[in-house]
Amino acid sequence: MIQAVLRLVAPVDKRDEILQVLSGLSGPTEASKGCRCCRVLCDANDKHVITYWVQLETSEDLQAHLRSERFQMLLPYIDMSLEPPEVEVSRLDAIGGMDFIVSAIRAQRG
Repeated sequence: MIQAVLRLVAPVDKRDEILQVLSGLSGPTEASKGCRCCRVLCDANDKHVITYWVQLETSEDLQAHLRSERFQMLLPYIDMSLEPPEVEVSRLDAIGGMDFIVSAIRAQRG
């Protein structure tokens, strides 16, 4: 699985517009081939920090997403960031869910 995370700092007067555009594109992105999830997140400590987070099955799916018209529509909004946008692309290997957490807690007590 591939994970891509984009963090930007929205200008005060553009925050709501950026959120609206990102949120409007997350549903169609989730419906696209290979997408496991697409989320738009707001930072609890700074309401102007917005994170766009997408998980896709393969790097080919990510490349297709980046070339899509949906993603191309985001580029002007990314350019509005008050700080250089932060981008991180990672390959993820599943290590577990709740069972992993329970196992880690039990190992600490043992």
